[in-house]
Amino acid sequence: MQYDLVFEGGGAKGMVFVGAMQAFEDKDHTYGRLLGASAGAITAVLLAAGYTTQEMLIALDEQKDGRPIFASFMGTPGPFDAATLHDGVIHALLRNLDVPLLPDFVEDKLDDGLMTLLAKQPRFSHLFSFVERGGWYSADPFITWMTNKLDTGTYHGASRNFSGMTLAEFYAATQADLSLVASDITGERLLVLNHRTAPACPLVWAVRMSMNIPLVWQEVIWQAGWGTYCGKDLTEHAIVDGGVLSNFPMELFVSSLPSVTSVMGPKTSDRVLGFLIDETMAVPNAPEKHGQVATAFDFGKLQPVQRILGLINTMSQAHDKMVIEAFERFVVRLPAKGYGTTEFDMSAERRVALVAAGQQTAQAYFVAQEAALLDPQLTFSGEATSAAIRIADRIASRLLEQ
Repeated sequence: MQYDLVFEGGGAKGMVFVGAMQAFEDKDHTYGRLLGASAGAITAVLLAAGYTTQEMLIALDEQKDGRPIFASFMGTPGPFDAATLHDGVIHALLRNLDVPLLPDFVEDKLDDGLMTLLAKQPRFSHLFSFVERGGWYSADPFITWMTNKLDTGTYHGASRNFSGMTLAEFYAATQADLSLVASDITGERLLVLNHRTAPACPLVWAVRMSMNIPLVWQEVIWQAGWGTYCGKDLTEHAIVDGGVLSNFPMELFVSSLPSVTSVMGPKTSDRVLGFLIDETMAVPNAPEKHGQVATAFDFGKLQPVQRILGLINTMSQAHDKMVIEAFERFVVRLPAKGYGTTEFDMSAERRVALVAAGQQTAQAYFVAQEAALLDPQLTFSGEATSAAIRIADRIASRLLEQ
């Protein structure tokens, strides 16, 4: 059977999707439209590029310098040139600090000297990136990895060569109806990036924008060469993780309102499945976080950062929960209790347990579906209540408002 698939965001926990897709493949199901936010966007784009779960499992095993390749995604920013440092907020703060009895020209030289000294410190590059670029880490290694994945292996008998494509070119080459969710914090709106809304946007950067956890990775600045979004110029707009506004935008596949289908396209299937990361469900046989290589500084463990991310999650999940509750039977809940959003350096044993849990849970979902003869109920044709549809319509409209 064919389903439109939705993948939630969840950082490193998104590895559970590989196991879920194993169960999906084992049932010989196929997919129509693909929609993902953050980690879900990575899964969606790999599926759109023709990746099998076996290929995804190989990708999960990749290492660099003896560590999981995903640990390299937390890259050191910079280096920043002298002009960038001089024009930054930190330098401006130093200039505004007045030292009594010290002439201004001497203070200016001291400020410049201090900035030069700080610029040579790796820790300062993170601080400067956080203040000036909106994120503690650079995601340049992710761009390199994503580019490699889109140009590795074969697609329908030919070598994959997708990394240099725009969203429109990727659709023309694959006919995969792919949508990735991002958040325009300059324009204060949700972006659904696909070949209809942002045809000239580079595929790799569409994924990079969607996976961009706020404060963790540097904001992406929309470039003039990326064209428009729904006809609007977003040049110089700062773009971050789609999960800021909706981490599980299932309503975009549920709603049939013209304002929604103009963005998402016409329905290719009346069946929808959403893969949701459930942090209340334990992962069977999951080892503790022992034996992992510690980073010099775990930015994600800072209390202020956890509070801010907690507020973001609370705000973004409020409307998502309404849709999840209304369409619970369309949702496959995947266990991830005890796993961290930025746990990209998880041990092989923890990763295997997470993937296995995803496979087992999704498999149980499909078995229960067959045993209860619920297949007809997994369509919207005459089965979903009008109240539930109205919820989806209302939230989808609100998300896509100008």
